[in-house]
This record gives sequence, C-alpha cells and structure tokens, in this order.
Amino acid sequence: MNAINQMSLSFCSSSGFQQFMAIIEPNYLICKEGAIKRRLKAFKSSVEEQIKKELRNAKSCTSDCWSSISLESYITVTSHFIDDQWCPKSYTLTTHQLEDRHTALNLSNQLETTFSKWEIEQKVMAVVTDNAKNVLNAVNLLTNITEKNDRTCSVHTLQLAINNGLKYDKIEQLIQLSNKIVGHFKHSNVATQCLKTKQEQLGLPTECLIQSCKTRWNSVFMMLDRLYENRCPVSNVFADRTVTTAAMAQKFEVTENQWAAIETIVKLLKPLQIITTVFCGEKYCSISMVRPLLNIVIEKHLQPQINDDEIAQNFKYIVIQELKDRFKLNWNPSSVASARQIASFLDPKYKDLEHDAADAREEIRTRVKSLLDDISEHNDDMQIQTSETKNSFGGLAFLYGDKGNCNTDDSTVQFKNYLAEPLLRFDFDALEWWKTRATKYPLMVVLAVKYLGIPATSVSSERCFSTAGNIVTA
Repeated sequence: MNAINQMSLSFCSSSGFQQFMAIIEPNYLICKEGAIKRRLKAFKSSVEEQIKKELRNAKSCTSDCWSSISLESYITVTSHFIDDQWCPKSYTLTTHQLEDRHTALNLSNQLETTFSKWEIEQKVMAVVTDNAKNVLNAVNLLTNITEKNDRTCSVHTLQLAINNGLKYDKIEQLIQLSNKIVGHFKHSNVATQCLKTKQEQLGLPTECLIQSCKTRWNSVFMMLDRLYENRCPVSNVFADRTVTTAAMAQKFEVTENQWAAIETIVKLLKPLQIITTVFCGEKYCSISMVRPLLNIVIEKHLQPQINDDEIAQNFKYIVIQELKDRFKLNWNPSSVASARQIASFLDPKYKDLEHDAADAREEIRTRVKSLLDDISEHNDDMQIQTSETKNSFGGLAFLYGDKGNCNTDDSTVQFKNYLAEPLLRFDFDALEWWKTRATKYPLMVVLAVKYLGIPATSVSSERCFSTAGNIVTA
C-alpha cells in the first residue's frame, strides 16, 4: 500500500489504522516506520533487478525536467522498448533532484549517470525531449546516441506551431473573452448552479466549462468546444437578471459573429487535437505516424478554401508554415533520413512513403538498406533465429534443396520482399504485423524493434510529474 497507493510511511502507526486492524485482526503487530523503510528498500532492489533483465531490449529513452510545488528542480528519465511479445513497454528509471544549474553539460552528465546505473549506456540510440535548447544540446553531447536528428517531442513541437497560429489578434481576443466567461462561472457558485439548471432544461449534459491553460495541450480547443456546445445555456444565464447584472451581461456579451468565429476555430483545431491524442498513445507504435498524419492534416484539413474567412485564412497559413518548418516536412539536398522517416518506412501502413518527396523516399530506402547490410554483417552476434527452429526444420531444407531455401539471411532479398508486401489499412497495428512476420524477415525485425520502439513524444516522463508531485509535497 505504501508503494502502490502512495500511502505515507506513518500510516501504519496511525490511530485510525490501529483501530481498523484491532477489529480485522486483533493479534496483528503494527509495523514501525523503520521496518517499513527496510521492506521498501528490499522491494525496490528486487524490482530494479527484474527491470534490468527486461532492459536488454532498451533502445530509446524520454526525459524532462520539472519543478515541484516547493520549487525544487527534478529530472525524470523513462526507458522505452518493445518486449518479446511485441508490446511497447516503458519504465521510469529515475526521478531525482537537480541541485546544479540546468546547463547542457550538467544535464548530459545526469543522463549518462542514469544510463550507466541501469547498464544501458551502449544500448540507447535515441533520447526524446522537448524543444528546450539546453536539453537538445545535452543529448547531442551523449556519445553513444546515433539518432540525434529530428527527434524532439512531436506533441510539444505541434503545440508550438498551434500556439503561433492562435496569436492572431482576432483569435486572441476571442480566447481572452472565453477565458473571462469561464472564469466567471468558476468563481460564482450562483452562476454555476444556474448554468446546470439551464443545461437540464435544454436537455444538455450538466458539464462544467473548461478553463484553458498555457501548459496544458489542447486546452484552448477543449475550452472553446465546451463553451460553444453550451452557448444557449450560457446566454440564458447572462440574460437572467436574478443571476447576472446588466453590466456583467454586457461585459460577457458574445455576438453572433463571435460565436461563428469560435465555431470556425473549433473546426480548425479538432484535427490537430486528434493527432495530439494519437501521438501520446503508449500502447502502439506512434513515431511512424507523425509525418504521415501531419501531411494528411495539412492536405485534407488545413488547405485554403474559397469560403474561408479572415480567421481561417490566417490560422491555416501560419500553422502550415510552422508545421513544415518545425517538422522538416520539405526535403532538400542536404536533408538526412531521420528516425521518424525510417520508422514510417518500417510501418507496413506507410512503407510506400507517399507523404514524402521522391528524393526523400530514395534516401530513406538507401539508409534502411545500409542499416540492414550492417546487421547482416554482424549476423553471427544476433539471435535472429532460435536453435529449436533451425533443428526442427533443418531436415526440410535437405528435402526441398535450393528451391525450398528462401535465403532469409540475405538482406537484399528481405528488403525486396518487404517492399512487395501490400499496404495495410490505417487502423491496423504495425507491431501485430511484425509479430507474425518475425521469421520471414529476421534481419528487418531487428530494425523494426529499434525504430518502432522510439516514442513520438516525451509524455511518459511528463506523466510522471503528477505521481511525483503527490510525493514531493510543499
């Protein structure tokens, strides 16, 4: 209970627990804090040993820094990999206090120390972080990291692009007005109760309005979407003079044109909110989806239309430019195939690379072929086929002769056969596909495990803040 439910160490010696146990089991001896600490340390050691065994497949990590409510600085490092059952897994390796300044060198040393402690310093090929310069430079200082190009948190980068689109004057004014309206209901119990009554009268769900927050992704969309859904009950509350004064109603008045503008912004933000949610998923491969989904959003949802108003035109133009620049969607002669592009190629849904330029496709395929050749050269050191499989089917090779030998150890043959595979539907799980093709493409499987195991975001490390915040109190 201490470890899983985050109960305080003094809980076992509290009077409430003693009374409870006196009824449940009168002969129970209450554990003292010292005994609890010793047991927790032993439990921690056993869990660490178990995790170390699983980290043999670790290829990537995420990291982020944060401040507790007592203004102490912490760093979190999370490891990510695909296990033997082709399921994405992650472990929080550390959450410890940072006493030194957040310089690139200090952060790099913290990462190296963590990797060394868990014996994965030679295994990690990519570290996903936010876009802070000091963190990016820290990762670049790590000597064993091979994928240092285009590997920042996709959602953080996406939100930076969206926020720049929302800086347009008319949009900012609507967001400010919406924040004031939501703030009024948050601070007035009378208005909140009246809103619930109006919602019930109109047959709407009795939902509270949502306040936007700069550090919370999609919060502007959620605020405007909820406000627009409740435009009638909100307007009715402001029209009720027993609840809202005339001066207050005038202050929060939303014109028909403004409601129409809010509806436009909600429609523009919805596809961006959807891909934000998809990128944050941890139960499937997300990195391979980043570039394809961004291109789909740009082509199908952000392209200028004849009937676009001023707000839509400005938002679309700014966000499209931001996305292309920040995610390097435009290919140029000096570009290098990134981990996201390689992951897309290794995902049977996107292996045709239709979302990339022709020159980019050729460069990505060349890079993958080169990586396959390297793996083929070191084939003796990799357990690509189990000895049981070889022993069981070794006799069939004699019966069939050369005609039955598919030469699965040949990287060129595997590469060509993979290219000839049919594309999968957009909703099919790439990891399930590879799970059933492991013996057919033993060399390519090694690459798939490496690149498809890289997370698209650093959300895992950020989600740890909530749990850690419950422990590190004021």
